[in-house]
Amino acid sequence: MPEDKSQRRALIDPIILALKSRRVLIAISALIVGLMTIVVPELVAVRVEILVLLITLALALIGGYTIEDAAVAARQTNPSALPREQIQELIDAVLDALMENSEEGIG
Repeated sequence: MPEDKSQRRALIDPIILALKSRRVLIAISALIVGLMTIVVPELVAVRVEILVLLITLALALIGGYTIEDAAVAARQTNPSALPREQIQELIDAVLDALMENSEEGIG
């Protein structure tokens, strides 16, 4: 796609970008296969089961790609490391709370 905004096509470029998405391709292919199962008369007996299986598989794949993309985005960001003092304060607070609870149970 052209980087120059004057050369971009207002309607076609967003559609092309959407069609490059794995999630959109899965949704479109699930829609096509779903429509084919509705059209074929021999599949009347198992139509509901096929559609449920198809939708479940498509949603699982879309969810899996979403998790994968989120993991890649998380790996690319630079998480700020907690300073040693903050970690030590957190551990001390947790241990103090546990000690208070155990002392109340004994008394």
